[in-house]
Amino acid sequence: MKNNKAAFYIIVLLLIALGSYIISTGDIGMGVGLIAGALGVFALKFIQHRKIAQLAQKGIVSHDERSLYLSSKAALAAVRIYILILALLVLAGSVFDPGWPLTPWDLIGILMALMVFLWIGFYYYYNRVE
Repeated sequence: MKNNKAAFYIIVLLLIALGSYIISTGDIGMGVGLIAGALGVFALKFIQHRKIAQLAQKGIVSHDERSLYLSSKAALAAVRIYILILALLVLAGSVFDPGWPLTPWDLIGILMALMVFLWIGFYYYYNRVE
């Protein structure tokens, strides 16, 4: 657990440094967005770690077999929907050949965000249902 926290802090610091470098090259919007995103994730994870520590002090288990089960079930559902969406996009792209001015980096970011949002949505859905 300590190695994961250290790796997380290092990644946040690297993202802030990368944002600072991007600002120095002239792309202020991208740099500020990267720094703001890194600080936002850091703040949310800090709050999450503090709540888990408070639960542990009270003797309440924060992660059990149920949360692992829900997480794996949500991940499987997210991957299935993700593959279906990608297949439909490839099919639509090959049929209609849209002229979207999308760089590969933008596309990778959009697809990664889609996967994360699908997993989060399915996790909360399964948490309510089961």
